[in-house]
Amino acid sequence: MGPDVIPVTYDQAHFTIDADVRRCWAPIGSKPIVYKNGSKKAVNIGGAYSSTEDFFYFRMERQVKEEVRTNIAYLRLKFPNMFLILDKATWNKNKLVINFLEHYQIPYMFFPTGASDLNPTEECWKQTRDNVTANYSHNSEEELFQHLKEYWIKQPFKHNVLNYLGY
Repeated sequence: MGPDVIPVTYDQAHFTIDADVRRCWAPIGSKPIVYKNGSKKAVNIGGAYSSTEDFFYFRMERQVKEEVRTNIAYLRLKFPNMFLILDKATWNKNKLVINFLEHYQIPYMFFPTGASDLNPTEECWKQTRDNVTANYSHNSEEELFQHLKEYWIKQPFKHNVLNYLGY
């Protein structure tokens, strides 16, 4: 990989408007209370994290190959010289996406099966869940998406992509 090539990792996440129940602080002698609304409504996001520490997000109606191809097309505009690394989800590893990558000569590879710890975009999702959806229910998908956007705008992710890839 040449010095002008930018590694970009891509992944998808599913955030429900109901609270992700996690450990939390409470005064001694009291029980923590987490309000849950029981809703299964959710927001799907495609996300990419690059070696330039840029994080991009794309709202997706569903996690399907057509939306993945569209997201990769946007990434190609931002990073014309990218090396794309994806997980082996069915919506990433199919003829539509692979043909697009090969047609536009976008070099790519897949993370090993079951190796989500190697994907730095997963760390972005973890930090987002810890800071936006942990122990907090949202009233609507739009409210959740607004909170996600606000977090991503103000939160610079600073983990090094190359550390994850063994450089």
